[in-house]
Amino acid sequence: MKSCYKEAIDYIYNLNKYGIKLGLNNISGLLSIFDNPHLKTKVIHIAGTNGKGSTAAVLHSILQKANYKVGLYTSPHLVSFQERMKINGEYITQDEVCALLKRLKPAIKKIAHTEGYKHPTFFEVVTAMAFLYFYEKNVDFAIMEVGLGGRLDATNICRPLVSIVTHLGFDHMEQLGNTLSEIAAEKGAIIKQNTAIISGQQLPEAAQVIEKIAQEKEAPLYIYGEQFKAVLENSLLKGNYFNYSGIYYKIINLFVPLAGEYQLENASLAIAAAELLNNNGFKINKESIIEGARHAQWPGRFEIIREKPLVILDGAHNPDGVTQFMKNLKRLIPDKNIIAVLGVFQDKDFTAIVKTIVTQINKVILTMADNPRATPTTVLMEEVSRYMDKKHISETNSVAAAIDKALQIAREDEIIIITGSLYTVGEAKAYFLEKGK
Repeated sequence: MKSCYKEAIDYIYNLNKYGIKLGLNNISGLLSIFDNPHLKTKVIHIAGTNGKGSTAAVLHSILQKANYKVGLYTSPHLVSFQERMKINGEYITQDEVCALLKRLKPAIKKIAHTEGYKHPTFFEVVTAMAFLYFYEKNVDFAIMEVGLGGRLDATNICRPLVSIVTHLGFDHMEQLGNTLSEIAAEKGAIIKQNTAIISGQQLPEAAQVIEKIAQEKEAPLYIYGEQFKAVLENSLLKGNYFNYSGIYYKIINLFVPLAGEYQLENASLAIAAAELLNNNGFKINKESIIEGARHAQWPGRFEIIREKPLVILDGAHNPDGVTQFMKNLKRLIPDKNIIAVLGVFQDKDFTAIVKTIVTQINKVILTMADNPRATPTTVLMEEVSRYMDKKHISETNSVAAAIDKALQIAREDEIIIITGSLYTVGEAKAYFLEKGK
């Protein structure tokens, strides 16, 4: 690692001490210093509880296949900070991170010492970096994934061509509210005046809110299951075959290499966005959609990282996500013993997560990601032992130690799942990359 990059990353991570400050004031101030690159970039903005990353990844792939230069901004990263920003599948380089931060630092200092502003946070600085990077690289589109919520998220400074709200559920309740309608109001606030909004299939409480906001903003609303839909042909471990009936296109025998039936909806949201862009003067034909879906990649989500024993990484980190993962795991690989490596964050609904996973597996190895938000294994042990005999539960002090133990005790015909947090999965991914799987 280059010394300038290490210094840059240390500086960026050190911004975590300023916590999470929701609001658009800081990001607005920062970007104004650089002549507002976010207003000169064609943005597709994506919010939601689950499926944001998968939807973004499929759309990124489709637009590339249509010969566009496409920026993709997502969070968190799994292994390397560079994963957060990429253009046509290529991560931002270490030199580019260094150069951008060097230019941003005086602006950060200026904002921090200007009345009416606060010190920019980690996410505000990284989001400003992404907008500046994509603008200066002259991308045709920038796909921007919301970090937290929507209304007061730093990405919401943009003026998108189209907005997407994926499936909504319960997560980040401390910041977003305790009811689905409150959460939908926060995430639905990415809907802009007269700008098309594509929505996943929502529970009635959330759907009403999204529809109301769209009506108020005079934003054309396209809902999965209504204006466009997908019909599953075959769901396999390697992905899904499906037929798509869209706003303008009908496409048969599509394939998306993302496992789990729920990926049909995510892929369809991306395809619907491509259809709307095509209808607005951009050239995205059926072939680009077919090829884009076929080549989409999104690591850390139902990702098979080893064959014998079968090891699956899944970053599900809220009750909805974990429920979907376990349901699809049991359907795709029935009647197999499952060993779980489980690490969950304290600010998540870990009691519901633990219950959903532990009641459907045979053994569990509890662990903690190297992060202050990680739930201590002693706390997890107390919860897990409500559903499982203690002789089937182990505790470890690191993700690497947990994987070592799982590989040691697993038979070749058993499955190891590593889940509960994207940070747990990130450390697992790093483990297998280092070991060469």
